[in-house]
Amino acid sequence: MKLYPLDAGYPPSLCHLDEPPVLTLSGPLDGARRAVAIVGSRSASKEACAFTHALAYHLAKADLVVVSGGARGIDSMAHEGALAAGGSTWCVACTGRGEAFPTSNRALFAGLEQSSSSRMIWPLPDGTVKDEHTPRYRNGVLVGLAECVIVVQAGPRSGSLNAITWARRLGRRLFLVPGMPWDVAFEGTVTEGARGGAEVLWSLEQLFLALALPPPDMSDPGAAWGGITPRARPVRPYRSRRQSYSDAPLFEVDPSAWSEDEKVVFSSLSMAPIQQDSIVERVGLPTSTTLTALLTLSLKDVVVEGPDGFFRRRIAL
Repeated sequence: MKLYPLDAGYPPSLCHLDEPPVLTLSGPLDGARRAVAIVGSRSASKEACAFTHALAYHLAKADLVVVSGGARGIDSMAHEGALAAGGSTWCVACTGRGEAFPTSNRALFAGLEQSSSSRMIWPLPDGTVKDEHTPRYRNGVLVGLAECVIVVQAGPRSGSLNAITWARRLGRRLFLVPGMPWDVAFEGTVTEGARGGAEVLWSLEQLFLALALPPPDMSDPGAAWGGITPRARPVRPYRSRRQSYSDAPLFEVDPSAWSEDEKVVFSSLSMAPIQQDSIVERVGLPTSTTLTALLTLSLKDVVVEGPDGFFRRRIAL
């Protein structure tokens, strides 16, 4: 079936794209469903694949649609995890109907096309083959369909970095799964996290709390892939003497009463942790002045330290 931008059932979020596509669908889309996009490296590690499978599984169990792009690696695990849960997944192809990329996923695409609950979505004219531009265009549609984007693993030249660009352009909430800083397979993820505007995703429990979902059943064996079951972790993986645990600051927030140094330092922070040396470099103030402002903002409960030596905003403002 075809869905045009002026049709009643057309996803309104896609109208924010510069060129809203004509969608070719394997079945109708339920625009009332909450959807989360999961993307990442095609050559992902076994642990990253297992985490993705469990993540998609639990999201689907919570009745969310898992959206991804059908590529090898993380994308495939996202689709398969949702299917293992008996849930729904939408695959936004980087080709037109009648073509398949990668060809190794033909069976996955055929299964989604025949599914009563999952969908194949082709945002390009029938017969369009994959080229260097079609995945980038596909990413805009993929991100546009979701309320948030989760990047599990991305190298320095990963195509997932383009999905991050789309998430920022379209104002989607962005979660980045951290990796070891010396692991080049996570270099793109770490670099994008340092730019700010993204949230570091430490655990499934943390994500479900952020999305206001009931806690996932981490003992469910169906979430495991390759014999790997993600370890349960606390929602807040670190503690700080200056960190409070309420959903809002303990004190009234009045930025007009802050000193100029405090305003400058706060404006340099994001909701993702930033190392204190990087903050000093950003603000251009003396180190002692910057650290004093960070301490004062922490005491006002608008800035949180954690892990040690890293600071982030507690509130968006």
